[in-house]
Amino acid sequence: MLSVLVVLAFGASYYLLPALAEMAQARLMHFNYANQEVPVGLGMLFIIVVIPLILIGILFQKINLLFGFLAVLTILAFGIVGFIDDTLGSREARGFRGHFRALLQGQLTTGALKAIFGGLIALLLGFFTAEHGLIVIINGLLIALMANFANLLDVRPGRTGKFYILSTALLFFFGESNPVSLILLASVLAYLPWDLHGQVMMGDIGSNILGSVLGLVVTQLPVISKLVILFSLVGLHYYAERKSFTLVIENNRFLNYLDLIGRKKL
Repeated sequence: MLSVLVVLAFGASYYLLPALAEMAQARLMHFNYANQEVPVGLGMLFIIVVIPLILIGILFQKINLLFGFLAVLTILAFGIVGFIDDTLGSREARGFRGHFRALLQGQLTTGALKAIFGGLIALLLGFFTAEHGLIVIINGLLIALMANFANLLDVRPGRTGKFYILSTALLFFFGESNPVSLILLASVLAYLPWDLHGQVMMGDIGSNILGSVLGLVVTQLPVISKLVILFSLVGLHYYAERKSFTLVIENNRFLNYLDLIGRKKL
């Protein structure tokens, strides 16, 4: 049954994406890094395709009821704040410091809204995935920071999608095979060629969903593994406030090779 859901996720994504891209051309157009105007917010595909398949998986007892419910909540909540950022956000304030500095000056940015609302949702999810206070906080931070990290990567075609694919493959290799992440993986694989060719952008709605679901899956790992990942995310965010991930990737031969795989030169 799970294999059927995975195939359905790929097939539905493959056939729905062209129609969604055409719809987005009328109202949701942004300039990409190459200053070309393309449809944005196509990460909505993951909501449309993945949530119904999760519910079917729960119905046929292929997905744990609690985890499935939390996955649906995660996708919807982080998708909504991402969509708000895609449609109403400005790029004047950047990073945690920029958004909260603006907030202290009385200006509520979509980035600050996303951080506050996303943080609250992440803590709520942490409460349902843990048994006591400290782990609730750890789990909440994992979900929130993973969502934001995926968003930070989404400045070049295909980068966040590749991050999700590689992370899911790594978790699968170490024995963390989760039906929800596999269904989402199939949808990402169908979506990715469009992103790599610069035809669409997943936007914050897509990167938030991929990162938050990945964070939710990571909450199922042993505590030591979670702490290692959490400290890594904190370090990466500290670095991102001061330096550019793109420069690091472009100056590292291996990372740059991965980054360029499948990407059409714009």
